[in-house]
Amino acid sequence: MNDIAPDKKKDVICHCSGTTKEQIKGLVNDGIDNLDGISRMTGACSGCGACDVSILELLDENGADCDV
Repeated sequence: MNDIAPDKKKDVICHCSGTTKEQIKGLVNDGIDNLDGISRMTGACSGCGACDVSILELLDENGADCDV
């Protein structure tokens, strides 16, 4: 699991990979704006799958492509 600063632990979206909201927002800003791309770049959604909905909501909030 990735080392995450204590003040950022509340921003973790995927606990299996340690992916944070900031990482996802950064990827969206870099043009990776779909669930598959986020998963490939971070490992999110490849473990237990509990983060799928949270990531889709975050993508929606940021005007990204929410197709799976």
